[in-house]
Amino acid sequence: MERNINTKKTKTNILDHLISEFESTSQGQHISTLSAKDFDDLILYYELEFIFDKALEVVEVALEHLGHQNDLLLKKARILVLLKDHTAAYETLEYLNAESANDNDVLLLKAQCMVAENNYDQAFALLKMPFRNGSSAEKITASMLKANIYEAQKDFNSMFGTIKYVLDKDPSNEAAMDKLWAYMESQRSYQQGIHFLNQLLDKDPYNYLAWFNLGQAYSCLGEYDNALSSYEYSYVINPDFEAGFRECAELAFELGKYKMALKVYLEILEIFGPDCDLFANIGICYLKLKQFKQARLNLRKAMRLDPYNDEVHYNLGMCFMSENKWEMGLQFFLRAISLEDSCEDYFVATAGAYYKLGDLDKANYYYIKATEKGSDQPEIWMEQVKFLYQIKEYQKALEVLEESETYTYSAELYYALTAVLIALDRKKEAMEQFKEALVDDFYAHRILFAFDKELSTDPEVTSVLHYYQPEE
Repeated sequence: MERNINTKKTKTNILDHLISEFESTSQGQHISTLSAKDFDDLILYYELEFIFDKALEVVEVALEHLGHQNDLLLKKARILVLLKDHTAAYETLEYLNAESANDNDVLLLKAQCMVAENNYDQAFALLKMPFRNGSSAEKITASMLKANIYEAQKDFNSMFGTIKYVLDKDPSNEAAMDKLWAYMESQRSYQQGIHFLNQLLDKDPYNYLAWFNLGQAYSCLGEYDNALSSYEYSYVINPDFEAGFRECAELAFELGKYKMALKVYLEILEIFGPDCDLFANIGICYLKLKQFKQARLNLRKAMRLDPYNDEVHYNLGMCFMSENKWEMGLQFFLRAISLEDSCEDYFVATAGAYYKLGDLDKANYYYIKATEKGSDQPEIWMEQVKFLYQIKEYQKALEVLEESETYTYSAELYYALTAVLIALDRKKEAMEQFKEALVDDFYAHRILFAFDKELSTDPEVTSVLHYYQPEE
């Protein structure tokens, strides 16, 4: 064990020396002679670090010192492709000697350049030989390039057929799985994709990428339980698959399954480490589960990582409001608005805090600001109407409802209008509005009783309600 550690340290020291020597050379200082292996090690290092411009610089120096060797020209072309300079890459490949010019790896690289330049006929011609006599890996590479061409040409049937070919040969091919999802999403071919993915999983039940794509497809079809199960299989099979964890947690969160979401978020925290959004989501789950101490703890952790995250401040405010700490809640809402003043929810929350503190003028001001920010959202208008109804400002509530009609519509607002008109002793008008609301959305009528419970026993209201009740 000690010998292995020492060997690794020695290799690291040698590489560090090579990097230092090369970078000194690139600044015009004295260069010692580097061997072909030294250049290879440097190129590989910069490629693995995704410093492709530096890798290209190493290749250029190597070509200058070692001559135009085919392997160096091929490396240069590959790096140029990574840098998306496809014209230069193709020109570099033209320098290869005649013996190497028809090698499959060269033809595949040339075809990749042609695809990038939209020269599809030439690309197809270049792919014939690798697809006919290439290795299994070369045939798969050629097929993926063909899939890209079919996608660009909007020949989606051929695209899907080619992806199926690749995944039949190599079921765990990540690029093919990504391309399959691109096809399914662009064509809304979720059922077709689900059928094929289930066929793959029958052959290989431990294909975590297939489970992940299956989860995405089920989610798009609204089959959320199947989606959650599929996502869960993806990360159980591969515990390092972060995307599986995150998609599962986020879907559970969106569905209001906060216990499940929290469990998965905590697993993400343990395996992959913290970030602001993760702590924020954990905090919100605890908030929804009414575990306010844990909610505040995690939201404050998120705030330490990103003090300028307006959503974190807003949710901390919601924590304090849930604990009847109105003043603390207000301070966090105001801070959220100072960071992001275009979110209507922050203004609604601030108005609610001022209402709880008894400052009705400021509450009304922030409700007005909320409707200005979210004028197309019926629920924002509803919040202001409920506030005005509660403080018995029925005429103002009516004016707000009339104004809302310019911007938005919902059956819920019609039920609110019914309650307000009854409060203003305009019951005949109210019943007409009530009828319209019942026709539009009968089952939302409970909103009326939320304004005034006594209306649930009002004879005229119950008579109209029974008349418009849908038949079973």
